[in-house]
Amino acid sequence: MFRVDNADFIADKLASELLPDQEQREVYMNAEEAVRRRFEAQGVDSGGRIEFDVDWPMHGEMGEWLLCCADNGDGMSHVDLEKYTTTLAVEGANKNQSITGNQGMGLKIAGPTRHKRGVLIRSLRDDEAWMVQVGWDGDEYGLIPIGPADEVVMPVGKEMFPDFVLEQGSGSVVTFLGNDEGDNTFKPPGRPKGWLFKYLHQRFFRLSEGGIEVFVRVPSGDEPEWPATRAEADERQRGEGRSFNLSRVRGTATRWDEASANLGDEFRGFVDLPGDPAEDEPAARLHWWVFPEGGVDVSTRTASPGSVSVLFQNELHDWQQSNQANAYFARLGVLFGKSRIGFILEPLGSTISSDFARAHVLIGGTPVFQTDAWLTWAEQFRIAMPEKIKQTMAEEQARLQHEDPDRARRIQNRLKDVMQLLRPRRFRRDENGNLIAGGPPATGSGGGSNGSVVERSSGQGRRRKKGAKRRGIGAVLTQVDGADQGPAQEVFSLLKITPQWVTEKDAETFAIVNGNSKGLHDRAAALAGEDGVTADILLLNLDFRGYQTLVASLNDWANPDGNDDVSAKIETSVQEWIEQKLVESVNGLRQLENGSTWVPSNFDDALSPVALTAAFMADRYHTLREVKRQIGSLRTASVGS
Repeated sequence: MFRVDNADFIADKLASELLPDQEQREVYMNAEEAVRRRFEAQGVDSGGRIEFDVDWPMHGEMGEWLLCCADNGDGMSHVDLEKYTTTLAVEGANKNQSITGNQGMGLKIAGPTRHKRGVLIRSLRDDEAWMVQVGWDGDEYGLIPIGPADEVVMPVGKEMFPDFVLEQGSGSVVTFLGNDEGDNTFKPPGRPKGWLFKYLHQRFFRLSEGGIEVFVRVPSGDEPEWPATRAEADERQRGEGRSFNLSRVRGTATRWDEASANLGDEFRGFVDLPGDPAEDEPAARLHWWVFPEGGVDVSTRTASPGSVSVLFQNELHDWQQSNQANAYFARLGVLFGKSRIGFILEPLGSTISSDFARAHVLIGGTPVFQTDAWLTWAEQFRIAMPEKIKQTMAEEQARLQHEDPDRARRIQNRLKDVMQLLRPRRFRRDENGNLIAGGPPATGSGGGSNGSVVERSSGQGRRRKKGAKRRGIGAVLTQVDGADQGPAQEVFSLLKITPQWVTEKDAETFAIVNGNSKGLHDRAAALAGEDGVTADILLLNLDFRGYQTLVASLNDWANPDGNDDVSAKIETSVQEWIEQKLVESVNGLRQLENGSTWVPSNFDDALSPVALTAAFMADRYHTLREVKRQIGSLRTASVGS
């Protein structure tokens, strides 16, 4: 039997691992379990209610704005209150203590460590009501004396409970007191008024189902305008005065259902992914939603489209949003239309758990997105991608197509010679090959990408047959000598790049490589795809000030009268030469790849939006010179007229 010499240290250490607002998750889970226990004891399946609200009785006594969570569950007795609030890792009333179940530590760790003044707990059961306060007394965590004779458990009047608890005859109220007297825990300083409403939506997959309704009080206006009593708040709920409403919490899945509903039921669903049992990779279910063109605003309630999360036991973990989600969408094959699509990944099976902090979902102890199972699921999803997602990506891609199909050919011809200057040797596995090749793959782990690759045998001048199947570039080897040698033939491989001129807003729909927090904002260009080696879409920023300055300067020089046709030709010419410069930068740098000193991870940085902006800014002289040469006749015509 282990002994604990310094439980306060353990509490602080465990609390340091918790996510922000974790105490709200813990108090909700306790409330839900209490309601479920009552359901089972009474043989019912409805009538449960959980409210996050102002602690109105405490506000009336002290004038403070304190957040409380009230439930009409089974309540706790005098003995229960003392036992469950002071013992770490205690087996709760549900008797479900386990690594994947209740660990008996949540609120005791998340509450008092973040509210040193304490957590006040009132509970009603068998017509008796009791109260305790758990916090930091200056020396240690524990029950704080609240009675006239330093009692730690005190009887409390029933007027300290909301009506829905009294009507049921049982339940609990947990109030967060903050760290100092006068702290506002209902709407903490610097937090938006709907902070808790959004937190609970984003934390849970679905709520207010299964017979339990969940509500959060959402204020409006400033503190002096808030109601003074629960009765006044209820009047505002009926539309009498500025809103101060109890709003139902439904969870992310329900909100995303509502947001995609205008498109029809076929624009949301799930794909079952078998995993790979032979490699101990479990199955999973990937839930997906497609949202209307132009986007939808669900940001006041939960994560916006373009996000991905992991689902475990109705809770959402590991949210990847905005630019953080780019690599995950690219892995799933979604390069276009990212801002119109949302994903929630649900791993299945007995090997799935979560860490103590409920921050990550684990497979055999490893966070989901760090496992090989995630790579397997992503590949399986790309194969089984729903048609509505493919349709959405095609719509977004078509919206951005440029109108000069010969531009790519002209650029390719001009770069033909320079791309031969440092052509690395590549070898493809071939049982009939006349060489022995080995070494690491040139591009990634060998899985390849969905991008097309121009490939032919080295030394052969003929092109691939029209319509021939293109393969991913991923399994090309880098050297003649090396590990895992085998028959091979030498080939020339070059990943085809598709330039797309987009606005910064358009770019939000793409999965950008290494976009960090800025994406394409104030950047010249970015790659869209899974990584810097295999990404085959080059985004060029129409809003970038460096580009806009070039266009304006050339218009001043060649189009002083502001002729629209001349201006359009100038801009087209500028775009072509910028495309050439950045296509050369990307493909030229990729020629350095050798599987040892230049490996795939280097290219995410070397071809990031920041690095591509440096390439743009470094060679404006030649861009200006070539564009002036190309549009010189336009200037002469403009001046002559």
